[in-house]
Amino acid sequence: MNLFIIPSWYPNSREPIAGIFTKEQALAIGSLAPNIQVIVSTWGHDDGNLALRHPDKWMRALSWRLTQKNDQILKYDGVVEVFNPKLTCNSLFFGSINRLVDVNRRNFQLATKHYGKIDLIHAHVSYPAGYIASILKKEFGVPYVLTEHMGPFPFPSLLKSGMPIPEIIAAFANASASIAVSPTLAKRIEGFGLGLPTVVPNMIDERQFQLASFSSDRFIFFTLCSLTNQKGIDHLLYALARWNPPSDKVELRIGGDGPMRSTYMSLAERLGIADRVRWLGLVSRDLAPRLFQQCHTYVMPSLYETFGIVYAEAIATGKPVIATRCGGAEFIVNQNNGRLVEIGNVDDLATTMNWMYLNWSSFDPIAIRQDFETRFSRPSVVKKLCDIYDQVVIE
Repeated sequence: MNLFIIPSWYPNSREPIAGIFTKEQALAIGSLAPNIQVIVSTWGHDDGNLALRHPDKWMRALSWRLTQKNDQILKYDGVVEVFNPKLTCNSLFFGSINRLVDVNRRNFQLATKHYGKIDLIHAHVSYPAGYIASILKKEFGVPYVLTEHMGPFPFPSLLKSGMPIPEIIAAFANASASIAVSPTLAKRIEGFGLGLPTVVPNMIDERQFQLASFSSDRFIFFTLCSLTNQKGIDHLLYALARWNPPSDKVELRIGGDGPMRSTYMSLAERLGIADRVRWLGLVSRDLAPRLFQQCHTYVMPSLYETFGIVYAEAIATGKPVIATRCGGAEFIVNQNNGRLVEIGNVDDLATTMNWMYLNWSSFDPIAIRQDFETRFSRPSVVKKLCDIYDQVVIE
């Protein structure tokens, strides 16, 4: 089977983490499904983006475009990337979507030329990739599967009179199968009359996250996220202050960077808990597994998550989790691997942190890891995807 993947977001030199889940999923399919030739359509993504709000970055995009060659093919680890450079604009106007359709059509034809007939398209995110796939389906007669990751769904800029824009509606209407990465997202999509997608979660590379022995004089809470309003770090700091454990007994490690970092650091000082908070700064993907291993509990009181990949990474290392009922977390966290609290309820969060401090040893790391492998490992997710692919292609 030749599988042609269209990613709305994909790693690039400007945004190396953007859409990393799509790339990692493609690599997993290429590794674990030898009957599938994985071909990813790329065009530079953020490297060629002429963002209307950042004209100061246009020169970089234009310089990038001048250095790129057409019709490139890159092969690695069971995956093929077909590439043609394209300058784009993330506005709904100025014909940007037509430019994306054009470049993906060219990539599709390049893939066909070198690898033969494309059997199936997998589009990640309804706009733009899902809409592009709907156009290619009409032109080439190839069915497509659509995975939605967008959160909140849809983005406010993609709403018109309270409904998703027509391109999103077309993306779902013409898909042979639709997927959402969590039950909450699936129900949200169904609420717009777009059908109820099958739930297939994002995957975690089980080889990168392992159980490990850990000892510390202090109880370590750990969080890793972008330091933005969405992640609820202010609620976490208020909860720690409300609980007020001794500084020689408890430490909160916060990994990540973002626009709110200095604000949160100042808040920790004002609350008198700076001696219990350790700011780790930007954390590389290579370092992240070790930081999960070097804690007792992962905690992130997010305001909204479509999935919440860090919660799954935590249980991959056998760690219990404290999360909010923020959408994606309810799909990952249960009584056997952690506790859920209400969004914005600082008292509830403080009480739960204290409870975890006292009862952490009651959780079984091996059982937590086994539950992770059953639900979120590469073999588990790839099997679910292949079952959907086979059903669509056979039909």
